[in-house]
Amino acid sequence: MAQRPRTRDTRQRRLVYEAIRATTSHPTADWIFDRVRVTMPKISLGTVYRNLSVLRDEGLVREIFGTDRRAHYDANTRQHAHFICSECGAITDLHGIPEYEWRTLKELVGCEVTELRIEFAGVCATCRHRCEDPS
Repeated sequence: MAQRPRTRDTRQRRLVYEAIRATTSHPTADWIFDRVRVTMPKISLGTVYRNLSVLRDEGLVREIFGTDRRAHYDANTRQHAHFICSECGAITDLHGIPEYEWRTLKELVGCEVTELRIEFAGVCATCRHRCEDPS
């Protein structure tokens, strides 16, 4: 797959990217907008969305859809899995999951895999504890 040429680096894009890099919480565009607006009050939500699209397309951030059906962003682009809580919607990075041998998929079914995403869904420990605690 041919790699797209990098787009021009702008102050807005840098601020959006830094807001995502500064957290491990997998923020939404609204959350990022609120953080960036502190430094750049005149930035629009549309500008944040456009920059998120560019950052995603350039492979600098990953886009994950949570149980709220909204896009969440992750600046950690190294291969790792995610756990998404069906109760509270929290998205957690999972490291150390054994790698799947997906590169042979082309030989098995004739498709070409360009990316591997592993997402687990269920109830996180905090929500499980809350459900089990009668008080």
